[in-house]
Amino acid sequence: MSNLAVARSSLRHFPWSSETSLFERALDCLPDGVLVVREGATIVYANRAYEKMWNIPEGAIASGDDSVLLASAVSQVANAVDFIDEVKRLYGSSESSEDIVPLKDGRILSRRSAPLEEEGVLQTRIWIFTDVTEARHARLDTLTGLPNRRAYAKEFPAFVLAESDGLTRSVAIMDIDKFKPYNDTYGHAAGDQVLRRIGAILRSHLTRSDDLVFRLGGEEFLIACKFRKRSAGASFFEDIRASIELENIEHPGNPPYNRVTSSFGVAVSKAPRDPDSVFRSADACLYQAKATGRNRVALDYMA
Repeated sequence: MSNLAVARSSLRHFPWSSETSLFERALDCLPDGVLVVREGATIVYANRAYEKMWNIPEGAIASGDDSVLLASAVSQVANAVDFIDEVKRLYGSSESSEDIVPLKDGRILSRRSAPLEEEGVLQTRIWIFTDVTEARHARLDTLTGLPNRRAYAKEFPAFVLAESDGLTRSVAIMDIDKFKPYNDTYGHAAGDQVLRRIGAILRSHLTRSDDLVFRLGGEEFLIACKFRKRSAGASFFEDIRASIELENIEHPGNPPYNRVTSSFGVAVSKAPRDPDSVFRSADACLYQAKATGRNRVALDYMA
């Protein structure tokens, strides 16, 4: 698939092939949506799955004008600005890409893209879309909307084991202080509402593409981020802690604060680390934060 134009041309000359090439027939059988566009907004090819996945207006593909398809897509995606920026950035480049595109209707599409050469010039690009809604939801906590423990088991090891990129990795285990007494006092429905609010706060702070956050279960969360300065992690998690306290959610079972608060144990390292050792270090710091009064951040700068 590194030279789509040549492949389509040669397959079209098979003796038994009429208007539709074998290559196009094969692509039409795929569940993935496939779109091939030449720079200058000319449609080379789009399969049936693409048309169905993106609810393409009748006749749009036949028009050959990619701007029609782009306008249709922009009307459906949750973040139109980011979607368009990525398309513009990639055309004319030799870069391949892969990202996730949330749609307004709740579906989640995986978007992959690669450049294709025509006569030695990068002027065509293939886009492949896969509906990953079900798979993504299986890895999301339904209460908070955050990735769940299944996602943690897959993504966290890769984060701490990755080769050093010069940035400092900070991994925090966060716990809502005295959460059982809160549930005992106000009931589990109120407790669930607190968890939803905590989830929203975490999402508001974790906005970079490589930030990770997971609900491990109950009132426990794990957050993993990278920073240029070793000290930046402490400030970052302190900001989250303060945001939770400033919600002023009444909690008389959590003296002396008498509101919902949180404690953080943070393991900081620059080099790749064994996931279990990082988790144990953060967990030990969390225990320390709780033992010394709760509603605070305790750190371990791992050697």
